[in-house]
Amino acid sequence: MENVIIYTRVSTDEQANNGYSLKHQKDVLERYCAIKGMNIVQHFQDDYSAKDFDRPAFSMLMEYVKNNRKNVDTLLFTRWDRFSRNIEAAYKTIRILRNLGVDVNAIEQPLDLSQPDSKIMLAVYLAVPEVENDKNSLRTTEGMRRAQKEGCWTSKAVYGYDNHRNEAGQSTMKFNDKAPLVKEAFTLFVKGIYSIEEVRQMMKPKGMSISKQQFNYMIKNISYAGKVRIKAWKKEDEQIVEGLHEGIVSLELYQQAQAIINGRKRHNAQPKNRTPKLPLRGFLVCQKCGGNLTGSGSKSRNGEKHYYYHCQKGCKERFRADTANANFITFLNEIKIKPEVAELYSKIIKDVFKQNEADKGKQLAFIDKEIQKIQERLNSAEDNLMDQVITPLTYEKMKKRYEDKMSELIRNQTELKFADSNFTKYLKYSLHLLLNLDHYYKESELPVKQKLIGSIFPEKLTFSDNKYRTTKFNEVLNLISCKSIPSSEDNKKRVGI
Repeated sequence: MENVIIYTRVSTDEQANNGYSLKHQKDVLERYCAIKGMNIVQHFQDDYSAKDFDRPAFSMLMEYVKNNRKNVDTLLFTRWDRFSRNIEAAYKTIRILRNLGVDVNAIEQPLDLSQPDSKIMLAVYLAVPEVENDKNSLRTTEGMRRAQKEGCWTSKAVYGYDNHRNEAGQSTMKFNDKAPLVKEAFTLFVKGIYSIEEVRQMMKPKGMSISKQQFNYMIKNISYAGKVRIKAWKKEDEQIVEGLHEGIVSLELYQQAQAIINGRKRHNAQPKNRTPKLPLRGFLVCQKCGGNLTGSGSKSRNGEKHYYYHCQKGCKERFRADTANANFITFLNEIKIKPEVAELYSKIIKDVFKQNEADKGKQLAFIDKEIQKIQERLNSAEDNLMDQVITPLTYEKMKKRYEDKMSELIRNQTELKFADSNFTKYLKYSLHLLLNLDHYYKESELPVKQKLIGSIFPEKLTFSDNKYRTTKFNEVLNLISCKSIPSSEDNKKRVGI
């Protein structure tokens, strides 16, 4: 008696639309085997597409055949499109099975594959469903791209949104309860204080539990600004169009985030230390050997823990962290600027700003005119298409060229507008910071403290005799601060190094 494996398969669409139910296929195969006197040793079924053989049940089938090759003679299915819709993959799998001693056949389209001429019909049976698959894929892709060009969202909604259909029945997205978390994450990141991963960790306790890869994708995804990105396809370049969905963040906020990611805005690296008791670790050097100082805590006999900064190279350089931290705040208090100097500095900056504003106004006016010209050309091209003066192909090429140029102009326009937006607010905040450096430092969280240290002191600090010195100081602060800052070179001379 011939031992056979029967295989049934549907894709979700086929089962719903064409009636290729798994039960029907199984019944037909069982009746066929009963009539032919065949012994069914196993039945495997899939609800996966046949575009390839990466299907769970078929993988199990192949494993079973390899382990039971002497007990399996034939693999049966109803039609060849149940087996595969990919000619190349089908031939390869048939060859593997025949090498294992297993014949392959369809009961409704039987072939004797031992006869060379049968391969012609096999090619036909396999080619027809593959062509059908290709047509369906092409129609789906073209349909999705048309919808995307109209601003539709054609895939699964991104984090912070739910899939939704508007009143016109178009596929788009709407906010869900995670949307405020997304906006908060962007707002935190554009401060320039925290890295992407630090922001992700900060958002976790608030309910944003997504992976590092997902979070990185979120910050870089322009769909959060209400746009739809259309991937390049064939001869069409990638496009970004206005989406039907509302952006969780503004385009300006999104562009600030990309500026940080792309390095257009400085984002200082943070020391890996995250111990609040040791804010200066990573910024101090040994006055004896010049090596970096680290920091650690140790318990006293009464169980109280004290923190120290000390050399990593075996020098005896070691001092209490609380003393050094307190003296650093005193040090900041000595270098803050005087109110009258701040006022003068503010006036100078405002004068420079006014001069730049005049130039910016001219640039914006020029961009507005260019955008208007392009819009008029687009309208003219559309009229010429309607009057059959130009062909649809020519129109599409013209439209693509004009839209790309307009997108570039709008991007430049946005960057210009944003460059000096909220200038007065930021200037006021900056001056208040300079006037109260010690206060801001004391009240800030550890990452902000370390940002302030890195901004004020481009080079490392030394600490001795309860005083701080550095080889280099922020040039602006050095110019407008209350007193000159002692350097490490002065300290070296004093201690005889």
